[in-house]
Amino acid sequence: MKKRTFALSAAVLMLFSGCTKQIDYSQVTVPPQYTEAEPDPDADKDMMQETSILPENRASDKYSPTSYIISPEEYEETVQLEFSGDSQTYTSGLTGFNGTGFICLADKEYTTVKVTVPSSQYYDITVRLCSNNTKVAVMTGGSKEVQSRDGEYMTLDGTVCGAVYAGEGNEFEPYTLKGVYLGKGENDITLQVIMGTAYLDEITVKNGNTVQKLAYEISNACVNPNASDSTKTVKRYLADVYGNRVITGQFVSSGTNTEINAVYMSTGRYSAVRCADLGIFTQYYDGYDKNDENEINTALNWWLGGGLVSYSWYWQSPQEQNSSCFRELTDFDITKAVNSKDNDVAVLSPASLEAYLQTGRISRECMAVINDIDAVAQKLKILEASGVPVLFRPLPEAGNGWYWWGADKDSYLWLYDFIFRRLTEYHDLSNILWVWDGESYDYYPGDDRVDIVGMDIYTNYDISGNSRMMDAVGYTIKSRGTALTECGRVPDPDLIARDNAYWLWFALWKGDYIINENGGIDYTHSSADALDRAYNNELFITLDELPDFSRY
Repeated sequence: MKKRTFALSAAVLMLFSGCTKQIDYSQVTVPPQYTEAEPDPDADKDMMQETSILPENRASDKYSPTSYIISPEEYEETVQLEFSGDSQTYTSGLTGFNGTGFICLADKEYTTVKVTVPSSQYYDITVRLCSNNTKVAVMTGGSKEVQSRDGEYMTLDGTVCGAVYAGEGNEFEPYTLKGVYLGKGENDITLQVIMGTAYLDEITVKNGNTVQKLAYEISNACVNPNASDSTKTVKRYLADVYGNRVITGQFVSSGTNTEINAVYMSTGRYSAVRCADLGIFTQYYDGYDKNDENEINTALNWWLGGGLVSYSWYWQSPQEQNSSCFRELTDFDITKAVNSKDNDVAVLSPASLEAYLQTGRISRECMAVINDIDAVAQKLKILEASGVPVLFRPLPEAGNGWYWWGADKDSYLWLYDFIFRRLTEYHDLSNILWVWDGESYDYYPGDDRVDIVGMDIYTNYDISGNSRMMDAVGYTIKSRGTALTECGRVPDPDLIARDNAYWLWFALWKGDYIINENGGIDYTHSSADALDRAYNNELFITLDELPDFSRY
């Protein structure tokens, strides 16, 4: 076992914020977006009843996912880390460790152990550790350090499988990363601290599983019983493809399709889902694209051209001073907005709300929250009037504690439910499929408020994300579809198939994650080959492969 120090070029497994400084791509010259001919209103009615996941005019795929043989076999091995190398052994100060002691790794230090497994299959890797809000990356393979191209960090030539997260504590506890694929024979497993300091006791490798078939059996019903026909159609389609293929998605700069067009210029295929942010329409948003007049119309045209529309809501706090998404950059207190005594507040008119405000029945913070919700509702109503279903993801990544809406669990649950009721009961919006991306079981609002569970994964390495998907499946009582609602690099279809991690869709982040300052393709995070193998793979669904939803 070696104890060494190196730094990764960003967190190994980082949940990225959608509330960051953006480059204005609105003036970039790009090729026209993909469009399809409008359906003939006089077409044969029998033809209108035909349904198909794959339309006849789909482009041909060049690639198929690689096949892997999985051979389940019983196995379990525990390695006491204090016996595995030259690290100093500690025997006191903490409780709950096994063996004779434990080791300490500071930020960016790592340790490597060897295990010999009997077969190529999925394994659960459990690390017993004690820490203070620490993340420990788990890597397999690799035995030498590799210099980065810019010389700023060192990495290993192995594969990052994921990370385990430990909160505050004085006792050792087990943290498990599930569904890690290991090939038969000897394997190196590396543990690296990527935040804080960790005390590590032991590591256990045991035969496990990946995502099970049962997880893909989801209802095609919407949580809003008054959902529009087109919204129900999209949900039915998602239920049909779930577990079989993955829909491609791409975040875009507001009012444009710049990133989608860049992907097309590289791969010859368009993303199926156009992903953008409604936060630009709130009162105190201060980005260059505030109230971009082209945004909603661009989304509408994307739907009319055969695509799917997704909106997140990274919400700058509703206050004039110190307005920000980030908890540390704003003094907005969500607990002051909570109003749990009057259940009818979510459905009151502006006039009634003003009266409540004047009499002290709601706070100014509550009123500010409602004003922003109503502003977002107006944009969703424009899309509803044109029959556009929206995959709506409000309040992302709350469980990470980075954003003001996630500062307090109970307040978050109140706010999510309030948004749901305000939009569905007061504004009567029928075109929303509710995508929850709270990243923590404690923040889950309940199956009656969620159509789809989202997870965000940012990594410098190719992973399927199957462990995170299994976490997401465990949040729900009744199965909900699970989507990779943000990612920093295009997923590898071979790993998706190998690990049975068929996300409903993936959504590659925008800006310099995929384009340069001129709006052209940038291969820093996803190589040309990776994009080509993804967008031209029979496993992934591109825009040309979506069905005609008016006939589905």
